[in-house]
Amino acid sequence: MSLHRSLSHPVVVAAVVLSGLATAGPVAAQERTTVGGYGELHYTNPTGFGTPGEVNVKRFVLYLAHTFDERITLRSELEVEDAKIEGGEEGGEVALEQAFLDYRVSPALTVRTGLVLVPIGIINETHEPPTFNGVARPALEQDLLPTTWREIGIGAVGAVPGGAGLNYRVYLMNGLRADGFAAARGIRGGRQGGKKASFANPSVTGRLEWVRPGLRIGGAFWYGGSANQAPELRDGTFANPVFVLAGDVRYDAGPFSARTVLTTMSISGAGRINATYDRGVGSRLTGGYLEVAYNLLAPLAPASAHDLTPFVRHERYDTQDGVPQGLSADPTFARRITTLGMTWKPVFNVAFKADYQVRRNRGGVGEDEVLSFGVGYAF
Repeated sequence: MSLHRSLSHPVVVAAVVLSGLATAGPVAAQERTTVGGYGELHYTNPTGFGTPGEVNVKRFVLYLAHTFDERITLRSELEVEDAKIEGGEEGGEVALEQAFLDYRVSPALTVRTGLVLVPIGIINETHEPPTFNGVARPALEQDLLPTTWREIGIGAVGAVPGGAGLNYRVYLMNGLRADGFAAARGIRGGRQGGKKASFANPSVTGRLEWVRPGLRIGGAFWYGGSANQAPELRDGTFANPVFVLAGDVRYDAGPFSARTVLTTMSISGAGRINATYDRGVGSRLTGGYLEVAYNLLAPLAPASAHDLTPFVRHERYDTQDGVPQGLSADPTFARRITTLGMTWKPVFNVAFKADYQVRRNRGGVGEDEVLSFGVGYAF
């Protein structure tokens, strides 16, 4: 079962359904409900072995889907972070991670509307713990491509006719809010996440993906305004635009696997944003990572259903790779992170993880080494 889907505007869905029924005739009802979920527990020690670490129920997520008939499906996820939330407490949340309705017209076209995951990078859509190596998600796909990034929108997904494994996703969504941008984590704080989201500046996002046995190659973009009618920023539909371009590759050949992500982002109004909010936002943000892994049990115990996979991942990204006039780039935002670790899967959807991270930056300040252990599952 895939857990990457997203609830919709009932008026829009009703219009689509009525249109479909008018052309396609009645559809036999085959209602069914599916329950699933995923979760992960982390131990983290940011000084390596030097001091006591911290343990945390990082995520507990329940997945609920309902198929109304052969055409209409609801998919949703409700997430609890950091075990519990108390009044005035920093961190943690209870959030609707995604909730959307799909109306399937044909294999080439499914209309999707609701709270939808932005189809950029690898982790944002495929974020269940057994699907990636490392206790935590790659840092680049937290700071630069901010997981879990979801917004309210409507769009289409499907297979390109005659495309031999070519699939697409394209959405019209609400935009970002520049008042949440920051120097260290870029646009992450500007996500609206479906909570009373402003549609003052719409955005367009999409992904084209080519899938063959053992190979998945994708390219994605985001373009939209971020001014949110702030009087100090420019007016217009795409005022203070943010443009993101990303590519990714996943390769699996027997026991060997590799994945890589490359991305670049421009914030055209960074100077105006900094003058208004004093955030030190970069005008260009860039980065990428490469990870390779090998299942040792494939040659050593070929009859085993277990996986024992050491991996290494190297990330480089800079949230101030380019800066607007009047701002000096902070070298500590040019980060280099190397992660060495091991993942053991006694079954395909349960993972026990351990890794050691070496975190460096161009400024040589605030560097550390992190020891982590984790358990994750999905069902």
